[in-house]
Amino acid sequence: MTNWNFQFNHNPRNFKRNTGYTQAKQKSLGKFIVSLIIFTLILLIAWYFVHPAINWHSPLNFLNLFGLGIYLFMIFSSALYYRLLSIAAYQKFIRYFGVVIGLIVVFVIVLGIITSPIFNAKEYASRVAIEQTEFDVINEVDFNKTPIIDRESTIALGDRVMGQMPELVSQFEVSDDYTQISYKDSVYRVTPLEYADTIKYFTNRQEGIPAYILVNSTSGEAELVKLSDLGLDGMRYVPSAMFNENLMRKLQLTYPTEIFGEPSFEIDEEGHPWYICTTYTYKGIGNKLQVEGVVLFDPITGESTNYEDVLDAPTWIDRIYPESLITEEINNYGSLKDGFINSVFGQKNVFATSEGYNYLEKDGDIWIYSGITSVNSDSANLGFVLANLRTHETMKITSAGADEFSAMNSAEGEVKNYGYYSTFPLLVSVQGNPVYLVALKDNAGLIKMYAMVDAIDYQKVVTVSADEGLESLRKKFITASGNMVSASDETKSATITVQEIQFYMIDNETKAYITDDQGHKYKAVLTNDNENVLAFVKSQDIIKITYVPKEDVSLIETITK
Repeated sequence: MTNWNFQFNHNPRNFKRNTGYTQAKQKSLGKFIVSLIIFTLILLIAWYFVHPAINWHSPLNFLNLFGLGIYLFMIFSSALYYRLLSIAAYQKFIRYFGVVIGLIVVFVIVLGIITSPIFNAKEYASRVAIEQTEFDVINEVDFNKTPIIDRESTIALGDRVMGQMPELVSQFEVSDDYTQISYKDSVYRVTPLEYADTIKYFTNRQEGIPAYILVNSTSGEAELVKLSDLGLDGMRYVPSAMFNENLMRKLQLTYPTEIFGEPSFEIDEEGHPWYICTTYTYKGIGNKLQVEGVVLFDPITGESTNYEDVLDAPTWIDRIYPESLITEEINNYGSLKDGFINSVFGQKNVFATSEGYNYLEKDGDIWIYSGITSVNSDSANLGFVLANLRTHETMKITSAGADEFSAMNSAEGEVKNYGYYSTFPLLVSVQGNPVYLVALKDNAGLIKMYAMVDAIDYQKVVTVSADEGLESLRKKFITASGNMVSASDETKSATITVQEIQFYMIDNETKAYITDDQGHKYKAVLTNDNENVLAFVKSQDIIKITYVPKEDVSLIETITK
């Protein structure tokens, strides 16, 4: 029989102490795991509410890094607190943590410098391809497609039509989006309703946003369009909603790595509402913003389609490229095309857009236009630039003349006894010539008159009352500009013998009517450039002229003896 002789060499007190230590350590580990879970939940909840893009190009990505840094710091601090980590190991983590933060800061600063216009001027200038063209690319003005109703008046009209809907006005507000769109062969601004506050969201979220407002930008006719009348449900995924129904949260959760800007609200030709959500990328971190694609989002169903190429998106969309980005790109082109140093010091051939822009409709698309002027900020334009908000097509028209603010002042000067103020001008074509069209409003914001100002010579101004209408204004402007020459008209030269000359004062202008010895008739306006010759022309004088042939009376452009 085997004799098992076990000898235990231990101290009962040590056994109890070790057992207690193990239990304490297990208890600490359990508390640490609970803390880890809590910290993880806090991190996820914070990202859910803030939802910055998980994209290293995004300037807001620092929020992700900041959250991750806090998360790691809290984990290691908790491990130290529960004695799962030694003080030496914790101090080592802090040192490495500081080094990593320092390296990230240095990396961001250095990357920001090397991706800036200082070293990449040509690349910044080439963000937009600008085509040199003539003014005749702009169609003759069509007042059914001319957005004379400005944003300020549109908002007032929208608020007025909303006020006529008592069942809605207590629950919803009118969004200030008012996107300019081309719709049903005319131009409109459209904006959705939004929840008035958090309580109104919870009481109405099942039905969603029931309507949007549509304002005709030519006539000012405003309409509240109820989705139920179109056979559609309400819009649930909107910017004013909360949690998973919030538009930006829905987008970022669906496309977590995409960088989004501010979505624009539009409707298709059937009146179905959509949000046009442009996606972006940067050079480095936060430099040289550029459009990457577009997401077409249905606010009724929450379904969306991501178009990596914007030209693949439906053509009824009017705004993919935001106005501010296009203006920035054009200014980069104007200042950096000959290098960064020239943009700061020599500034040869440097130009910039005017301090404002407006819209025009062309071939079913919405374009923005702005004057371009020298960086010396004088009151003259070097021409105009037009950009398509859907396709990014951009054109530059060289046509020296007055800037928009000179035209506004000139129009206001014509009605200074009324105290009306001018809206920012629209650029229109009248007989192939650039003309500024403005509305003149009273202090209550009501349109009282319209004015046309010659974009070349801003002292040529014609006004009519709002009741007379825009077509009456156009006819009056053509009549007043008797020597208006179309950009497409052919100019000829001739030496003629004057048979008869007569001077008349018409609309505060001195006009000369000349008949030559062949019976041909001409007319010219007395100006500072020709007065020293034209004022002294008499019968039988031989003069040299350049003129535009017309069926009845040809238009003299220059005259010399």
